[in-house]
Amino acid sequence: MERLTQTDPKISTVVLIGNFDGVHAGHQALIRQAKRISQKHHWRVVALTFDPHPSVVLRPHPPKKYLITPLDLKIYWMEYYGVDYVSVLSFNHELAMVPPMAFLTLEVRQKLRAEAVVVGYNFTFGAGGTGSIETLKNWGELTGVKVRIVEPINTESLVVSSSAIRQYIIEGHISEANNLLAHPFSVQGVAQKGAGRGSQIGIPTLNCLPPSQQIMPPFGVYAGYLSLNGSETRWPGVANWGIRPTFQGEEAAIQQHVIDRDLGDLHDQSMRFDFYHSLRPEKKFDRIEALVSQIRQDIDQARKLL
Repeated sequence: MERLTQTDPKISTVVLIGNFDGVHAGHQALIRQAKRISQKHHWRVVALTFDPHPSVVLRPHPPKKYLITPLDLKIYWMEYYGVDYVSVLSFNHELAMVPPMAFLTLEVRQKLRAEAVVVGYNFTFGAGGTGSIETLKNWGELTGVKVRIVEPINTESLVVSSSAIRQYIIEGHISEANNLLAHPFSVQGVAQKGAGRGSQIGIPTLNCLPPSQQIMPPFGVYAGYLSLNGSETRWPGVANWGIRPTFQGEEAAIQQHVIDRDLGDLHDQSMRFDFYHSLRPEKKFDRIEALVSQIRQDIDQARKLL
């Protein structure tokens, strides 16, 4: 998907504005609304988002790991759900001081040629978050830009939000997080060469490090699906997320084993693991034989779940 700084003057757009961390069910409702408008008027859908996440810049003590979907993964899901273009604004203290009306005029109307704007019910923007839904509506009336506000999405009496999803992930409740996301929680990285222990014990793995700012579940073993280089082809697998205590590991990494298939040497390729089920916590084994036996049990359990 193409990343924009500004659009062709001949192209009119419907602009979604937000952080879109997770590209969850609520964000998908915004995308659907934007697509309905774009199809009616033959406009293009543009997602205007920010990197880094404003909370990381504005908080006095920002968390080191905060994102559900780092930028590349966010763009992947945006394209998957039908966004035509994405415009990524570099968020810094200077941008944070831009008044609301100036932000809308320059970044939304002039640069992106917006004929319609779609935002969520709790949208705020501009210096100090002083821009509100009413500010946006008033601007729309002045400029003739259509403004659509999407109400919250509820799942079993819980409002879908990035905050709720982050909490589920931290606690290891993968199924609950996926329910609010309406797609799997995923980690994307570059396959790295490991020590080769998996192949030595007959269970070859692909290893990767999650992005440094991505929020992660507790160390443990998870069932899910592996894909390579953005392909829609996915293979069922088991992933150990942790430090590999049986081998005195120190750096946390994801080791992924594809069930019933050896993909060979794929280091330096882009890979994504989609988490679906938590199988067990990571633990240290006294003997390699005990570890191998447990991994085979994990594989059998994953095979039944996936």
